[in-house]
Amino acid sequence: MQKTRRPSPAWLGLIVLLGITIGFSETWAQDFLRDYRWGTFGESREDNRLDREQLISQGNSCPSGGCVLRLDQVEVRPARIGRGQTVVLATTYTVLTPEQVAIPVTISREISFQGKPLGETRDIVSRRLNGTWNQELDFTVPDNALPGIYTLKTKVSTGYASDQKEVQFRVE
Repeated sequence: MQKTRRPSPAWLGLIVLLGITIGFSETWAQDFLRDYRWGTFGESREDNRLDREQLISQGNSCPSGGCVLRLDQVEVRPARIGRGQTVVLATTYTVLTPEQVAIPVTISREISFQGKPLGETRDIVSRRLNGTWNQELDFTVPDNALPGIYTLKTKVSTGYASDQKEVQFRVE
């Protein structure tokens, strides 16, 4: 008759402890990565380029009862940068509603490298009257950034609509 070996209670306890530790590590890693931010965001600045009357005189109009939201331009200045340096993330957008009422506008930015997002970026929410607006945000590239082509995806959104554009920049 052949004897079968059963694991001792000490081994079972060790296996359970290992499983709990691995589960804790995954949870901790997920929380850490969710809070991870690649680079450093600085101050933002916003100014009005065109007001409602100027937009309408240039042929812009709103559909009856609707809202026009357009992301006119996105750029990274300068488009080539060294590690540890600061770039300006510039966005120009237009809001036109049937009435001259300030509405909430959210600008979201996401930076990716080789198709993979590099952590969360902050959204900037403001209330804007009709017009064309410029927003600039300083962004410092980390010292340990890999050289290559990065993509900045910018999205502007309101309760009525959204628009987005992508632009690339190089880290050397």
